[in-house]
This record gives sequence, C-alpha cells and structure tokens, in this order.
Amino acid sequence: MKIRLLFFLLSFNLLMGQIPQSIDSLKTFLNTKPKDSTYVLALNDYAFLLIQEGNYEKVNELIRQMEVLSSKLNYGTGFYKSTNMKGVIEYSKQNPEKAMEYFKKCNEIIKKYKLPKKIYQNSLNNIGLIYDQMGDRENATKYAIELISFQEKNNLNPLKSAPYAQVGDNLKFYKKYKESLRYYQKALDIETDLKDNSGIAIGYNRIGNVKEYLNKNREAINYFKKGLLYAEKANYKLLESDLLINLGRLYQKENDYSSAEKYLKKAEIYSRDLEANQTIKIVCSNLGDLYFAQKKYELAEKHYQEALAIAKELEDAEFSYSANQSLADLYELKGDYKRAFAYKVDAESAKDSIFKIKTLENTEDLLRKYQTEKKEQEIKALSTQNKFKNLQLDTANKQKYYFIAGLFLLAIIGSLLFYQSRNRRITNEKLQLLNENLDLKNTELDEANKAKTRFFSILNHDLRGPVANLVFFLQLQKESPELLDEESTKRMQDKTMAGAENLLNSMEDILQWSKSQMENFKPQPKKVAIYSLFEDTKSHFSSEEKVQISFENKDAIQINTDENYLKTIIRNLTGNAIKALNEIENPTIIWKAWQENEISYLSISDNGKGASDEQFKALYDDKEVVGIKSGLGLHLIRDLAKAIDCEISVDSRIGQGTTFVLKLT
Repeated sequence: MKIRLLFFLLSFNLLMGQIPQSIDSLKTFLNTKPKDSTYVLALNDYAFLLIQEGNYEKVNELIRQMEVLSSKLNYGTGFYKSTNMKGVIEYSKQNPEKAMEYFKKCNEIIKKYKLPKKIYQNSLNNIGLIYDQMGDRENATKYAIELISFQEKNNLNPLKSAPYAQVGDNLKFYKKYKESLRYYQKALDIETDLKDNSGIAIGYNRIGNVKEYLNKNREAINYFKKGLLYAEKANYKLLESDLLINLGRLYQKENDYSSAEKYLKKAEIYSRDLEANQTIKIVCSNLGDLYFAQKKYELAEKHYQEALAIAKELEDAEFSYSANQSLADLYELKGDYKRAFAYKVDAESAKDSIFKIKTLENTEDLLRKYQTEKKEQEIKALSTQNKFKNLQLDTANKQKYYFIAGLFLLAIIGSLLFYQSRNRRITNEKLQLLNENLDLKNTELDEANKAKTRFFSILNHDLRGPVANLVFFLQLQKESPELLDEESTKRMQDKTMAGAENLLNSMEDILQWSKSQMENFKPQPKKVAIYSLFEDTKSHFSSEEKVQISFENKDAIQINTDENYLKTIIRNLTGNAIKALNEIENPTIIWKAWQENEISYLSISDNGKGASDEQFKALYDDKEVVGIKSGLGLHLIRDLAKAIDCEISVDSRIGQGTTFVLKLT
C-alpha cells in the first residue's frame, strides 16, 4: 500500500516542473523567500513529503497557508494544489469517495481559472484511477476515454498507460478481444518509453491473456515469457507467480506436461514465500488439473483439496464450485461414487457464484449510467473515436418487440388515467348535489383535490421513471445497438420483461391506493392466514436470488383484515428492503409473525445500511407524498395501513439495518 500511495502521490505533484525536494531544502526556501506564487508551490511540495510521513495535522496547516496566500494573489494554480492535496490526504486514509469529491472540485477550479491543459490531463487521470480503485469499471472507462480524447485533441504526450489499459480491460470484459489488443499494445508502448520494467511486464501479461482467449497459445507463451523477463528485472515476485502460472497452464494445453510442471512448481514456491493465498489457490488448482490429466490421482486430490480449503476461507463461491466439481470428477474416476456424489452436491450449491451476481449487477449498472443525453453522446463518441465497429446485432425483431411492449404499457397507463378521470367526474357530480350543506361540500371538494394531487404525484414519481427507462433502452437499441453484444441483449430482454411485470404490479397497487381515497371504497375484512400472505410474498419475489428472505410464523396466526390491503403493504415493505440491501454482503430479510395479549404483530428486518428518521417522514406525515426510491413509497403504505387500522413503527440504525413492525388490532 505504501508503494502504491507514493506512486499515486507522484502523479499529483509532477506538474509544471514541480519535482518534490528534500524537507530541509524546502524549509530553507520557505524561511528565506518572499510569499509569492513560488512560495505556494513550495508549500505544496512540503505537504507532499509530510503526507508520506503520515503527518496530516501539519499538512492541514500548510493547506490553510496555501489557501490564504492563493486568495491574496488570486492564484488559480494555488487553489487547485490546495484542493488537490485535500484529496490526496483522503486517498492516503483510504477514503476514496471523499477523495473523489475533492478531485472533482479540482476540475471546477481548472475551468474557472483556465489552468494549463497538462493540469487538466493529470486531473482526468487521477479521477479515473480513483474510480478504478473503487471498482467502478464503467466510470473508470468513461474518464479513460475522455482523457485519451483530450490528449489526442491537444497533442499531449500520455502521462501514463492506465487509461489505455482501462479501455482495453472494458473491451475484454465484453469479449471484444481484437479491439482490446490495440489499447493494450498502446499501453505497453507507453510503459516501454517510460522504461518501467514492472509496467512492461504487466503489459506483456495483458496481451498474453488476450492471445490465450483467441486460442493463439504459442503467441501467448511468447508474451508471457517476455513479461517474466521484465518482472524478474523489477523483482516483482507476485507478478512473476502469475506469469509462471499462465505459462504452466498453456504448456499443459499444449500437452507439454514436463514444462507445465516446471513453471507451476516454481510459481508454487514464489506464492508460498509471499503467503499469497489467492495465488496459492490458483496454482494448486492448476497443479491438480495437470496431475489429473497425467492420471496421478493422489497428487491431484492433494492439490484440489488445498485449493478448495483456501476458496472456502476466502469465501470464493466461484472457485469453490470449480474445486468441488474437479474433486467429484476425480472420485468418480476412482470409483468412489459416494464421495463423488457429496462433492457434486457441494458444487451445485456453489453454482450461483459471486462472480455471476457481480456480472449481472455490472450489466444493469451500464444501462442506468447511460440514461442522460450527455452520456449518450459519450457513448457515440466512444463508438466513433475508438472504432467500436465490429459489434453487430440483428435488432429489427427486438426493436419491434420493445416498441409493442412500450405501446402496451402506455395504453395501460392511459386506461388508468381515464379510470381516475371518470371517478373524479363522478365525485364532482356528487359534490354538486351537496349544495344544501356548504361546509360539507367544501370539505369533500378539498379531500377530492388532495386525492387527485397525491395520485398524480405518485404517477409522476413511480411510473414516469420506469417508463422513461424503457423509452431510453428502446432509443439505445435503435441508435446504438453496437454497444450490446448478443448475450447482454438477451439478459436485458429478460430484465425488461421482469421490469414490465413489476410495473404492472405497481400500477395495480396505485389503483388500490387511489380507490382507498374515494368516498365509497371501504376495506373488506375477513379471516386471513398469515401463511397465505407469506406464500404470496415468497412467490412475488422468487426472482430475487441474491437476497435471502425467510419467514417465521410458528403459531400459524390468523387475523381479521382486508387481505388485498395487507398484501400490498407487505409486498412494498419487502421491495423497499431489497433495494436497501444493494451492495450489502450476505443480504438478509426476515419476516416474523407473533401475538401478544390477543394483538397480532408482523415485522420485517433487513441488514442494510439503515436510514435517518427524515427518510421515513412519509410514513407519518399525510402531506408527504414522495417515496424513498423504492416501490410506490411509504405514502402508499401509510394510507393503506390507516384504512385497515394498522399501526406501523420503524427502528432504523445506520450501518445495522431497519425493522418495520405492523400492529394489527
């Protein structure tokens, strides 16, 4: 971490010839020179050196001096440097989100004071690096493309190879291997010019991996060997291990078992010396495959077992699946069918791996982030500037399907609006007949107007967004079909259909709520088994495989209430909880039912991030109609609960989760 931090900090300070000096020489300079713009730059260099020592208190004092002096001089570069240094501090404290705020402010300062292009070039590079560290692949790629375009437009030499490597990684993610090679080669050329042995080794490793994906094993072996030479020059043992593993795997593919074992055993020694469990896990798996192919089953079993143990320790579901499957195949060949069956069962239970879930989330994230006009333009620029011309889809039938689906949804919404308009007309006619009691008429008119306002607020908030998403995706399919390969398109079709079904359910809930506002619409209570409500909820959210939902109803409770009202409340609370569990490890939802003193209670608990009291305001305030970004919002739950005399309380704690309790009298 210390080496990475030093490398990162250098990218902020090697600007405009300001190379950090020694602390003693900087102190002498600061004590003897006038307080001008050069003095501000010296303060910045001094702060840079102090950050390496972890002296943040002193650095903050220097930043204040830089800000005061820059203000007096109206020195834009000084404002940039001081803000930039705040971001460096947050990054060094491993707070990348906070660091990102400061780095984006740096861009605003650059534009305001029209600072040199090299500073903006460096700023784009830094933001892209932070997004990459945060695991936000799409934003990291976006800034990499913007940086490459900016450099080419302004004839600037690249500062680093990172943006080209990032675009190459993104292309490889979408299996556009030939296109990714162009960017990886450019990254390698930059590292070669910089004479960075580590960077050159990484570059050869990247290209070798792509060559392997293209089944050009001999070419891949040559690249891995070149990478290994540079990794040895840099004494980069961990990268040496990776390259040795790659060579061993490819020689096994070529049936050169002797060479394969030589490289893999050397990789095993390096990884064990480094105590790098991730690498040990991979090399053991590869050795297991090698010995399995040579029918050395005892050695294969030994290495598979170690790989499986490490995978379980690291909670690596994907690797657990692979190791269990290999052991099942091995024991089947040995005739030990009992053990083979046991490992096969374990393999199947691990099949829904973390890797697959993350891949799905990244695909969904791609569409969400391309929803604005600016990002659509960026996508087109990406397609034009970087020659993403080899992505072709037969979209005619798919576009027809989505347009029909869109028209169908719009027809349903139009029918819903007509239904509400008719009900409003009937309500107004009733109000006109109540002219004998002016006070009563005014009260009903006021309530009807409130119901209308709430209804259109819900329509705007909860239906306009999903329909807009659908229209955007149709536009994306029509104008930029090359952005999605066949597999991604198939996945998005399934997601769109699921979204359409959920939208229909949401409209049913809106209709239920709007009816609850009408004068003559009353709940119809009857005996309802909690078991049936839980079964409905379980069926409704059966597609949510990544969230563990459990139901506890030990006493088989029955209550007297309106089944549709309560069912809608439970579904929306469950939907809210699922949304709150996004990016949570081991997401869990627990529904419980119990009775105390002849009063029935239902509760839903999640282990999400929690929320403030202000975010649940709509649950208690009749004037609040905006939801909390999930389902139809707490206003629907509030009004339906009120109609069936259900009291709702909430206990939410930041970082621990949220619990809603429903009291049914």
